[in-house]
Amino acid sequence: MAALGWRISEPERLVAVRGVGLFDFAFISSFREAMRAHGAAVGYRKLFDLSRADIDLSNEDMQTMVASTRLTAAMTAGPIAIVLGRTPPPLLVDMAVLLKDRIGSRRRLRLFTDETLARQWLFSEVVTAHPSYEVLLSPVRALNVGFVR
Repeated sequence: MAALGWRISEPERLVAVRGVGLFDFAFISSFREAMRAHGAAVGYRKLFDLSRADIDLSNEDMQTMVASTRLTAAMTAGPIAIVLGRTPPPLLVDMAVLLKDRIGSRRRLRLFTDETLARQWLFSEVVTAHPSYEVLLSPVRALNVGFVR
């Protein structure tokens, strides 16, 4: 399998993240910047196959991701599917469940053990046309307003 990276499919309005490597804040920042540059930050389905990735996110990283992800919900962002694999490591499951729990119902996000089921769900969800996303042009760290539960 290739290094951790992403592919954007405009006809499907899908961004697929997969591969072997470190899923950390640097990767997430690069990913978000590329999505903004391509115009795929909102209105695209996101498929994260993290079944072969190593997760390294601090509490601050997680808070920043949650704040940014929750913010885009108001702008009709596309659904997110996270594939954990058939026998995921406990840390991956914990991080994914924590992320889903913190984001709450403001984003369409589901966890899967199988990519086929994840794709079926993603394509059953409505994806809207590009709304304005000027607020997303600020750096991701600026969105860290501190998550209070």
